[in-house]
Amino acid sequence: MKPLATHLLIELFDCDSKILNDSNQVKDIFIKAAKKGKATIVNDLFHEFNPHGLTGVLVITESHLSIHTWPEFNYAAVDVFSCDDKLDGNKIKDILEKELNSKEVYTKIINRG
Repeated sequence: MKPLATHLLIELFDCDSKILNDSNQVKDIFIKAAKKGKATIVNDLFHEFNPHGLTGVLVITESHLSIHTWPEFNYAAVDVFSCDDKLDGNKIKDILEKELNSKEVYTKIINRG
């Protein structure tokens, strides 16, 4: 049976901490990555935490994308959850890796359903 959805887990290490703590910049990068990955954005929400870090979510017609950052550790965790094969999680990963200046990236794919 074909999975109902794909869940791509992306861990980005050694990122630029200043970018990871700027919700406007992370939002712009995340939207750029989503569009390059062929996601159809419905809505977004990004929240900065005090003293540092943020969480952002893009609701997409294919499901959702989320990011959580720990600038103090130069680390970001991203979930790409998609119910549509047209979404290209690798393009999303590549844009995030480049734009967040990550020097080390790990990914894991989980088939859902």
